[in-house]
Amino acid sequence: MFLLFAGHETTVDQIGKGALQLLAAPGQWTALAQDPTRVPAAVEEILRTTGKGGGGIPRYARENLQIGGVNIAAGELVIFDLGAANHDPAAITDPDRFDPGRDNRRHLAFGHGQRYCIGAPLARIELQVVFTTLTGRFPDLRLATVPRELTVDTDTLTRSLARLPVTW
Repeated sequence: MFLLFAGHETTVDQIGKGALQLLAAPGQWTALAQDPTRVPAAVEEILRTTGKGGGGIPRYARENLQIGGVNIAAGELVIFDLGAANHDPAAITDPDRFDPGRDNRRHLAFGHGQRYCIGAPLARIELQVVFTTLTGRFPDLRLATVPRELTVDTDTLTRSLARLPVTW
């Protein structure tokens, strides 16, 4: 069940949210349609930016420590929000700006170290194929609504978009 969730729902979520980001950013969809070599960098930026505030990875402190002036005792539960880490201005210049041309493969969307997502290479390939195909086939795609009117599906763990109305 875990592999099904990790390999399907999360990728579907990235397709919807990534398409929204590209369509909402003036000229970005067209730029990818005109130059498909830009898709890999755009996919990395989509991965970096779409997870902010979406939960985290539970871990327990092995020893007493202090982070940012907060004392954490050994054994206490700590939640790491990788999305927040991907928006750290100490690590990424202007982190809240969506920039599909940014060269940033150092994001933490797939975790890090021994907890790095085993499906990361497949997810990257899937997203690159999807966005190369969609922008090539529908270069004039545009949003059929304003982003603030979109809702999320609360029945999914990733809180995917419920719908993404488009037109061409």
